[in-house]
Amino acid sequence: MSGLNREVSIEFETPDVFHELPLHLPAEVLDAALWELAEKIWPAGTEFQRETTALVYADLTDTLMADGVMYASLGLFETEDGEVTTANLIARVESVDEEEPAVVAASVQEELALQEHRDVHQVDLPCGPAVLSFHSTEIDGDSALSSLAFAHVELYVPSSVPGWLAVLSLSTPSFAELPRYVGWLRKIGETLTFRLAAQAEEESPTPTDVRSVFG
Repeated sequence: MSGLNREVSIEFETPDVFHELPLHLPAEVLDAALWELAEKIWPAGTEFQRETTALVYADLTDTLMADGVMYASLGLFETEDGEVTTANLIARVESVDEEEPAVVAASVQEELALQEHRDVHQVDLPCGPAVLSFHSTEIDGDSALSSLAFAHVELYVPSSVPGWLAVLSLSTPSFAELPRYVGWLRKIGETLTFRLAAQAEEESPTPTDVRSVFG
């Protein structure tokens, strides 16, 4: 994954309920960006809450970058009944055989369908065929905490640049709000575009692997 920023670039738009983690910023401005994120998460919170959140996400950004993640954000919004719901969204690009997008999508769908407890569908996006996958996991609790279940929605989008596959992964413990999150992920996928990273660098004074437009 370390060479991806020299190969392919992806761009997409996200709803404004998603707050981006500053994965690829220089060290000298990272702390300020993390503090800004903490203020968005805790607009009416305490200094302790914001400081703790900034520290947690500082560690998380290091972990995600080491894992080859190109984009990550936290979804946070209030439901109609006043409850707060959250979701994590990450994007990565993986190398695949240089086949036509339709062939790559069919291969991904077949492979995922063999896994137990997955619901897999092929969908059509403006950029071409894609695969939408649903499954859930459960984290066991201990004597003090109950177990926690998460819903996972993944969108696999073969690139128009041969040899690459974009994977958008959303996870949330808010099963009641899952249809809303699925709709948002589908809309994000509809805005997804691929370009050679060298082309993106020529058009942007500060090139990044993923450019996300909040709107």
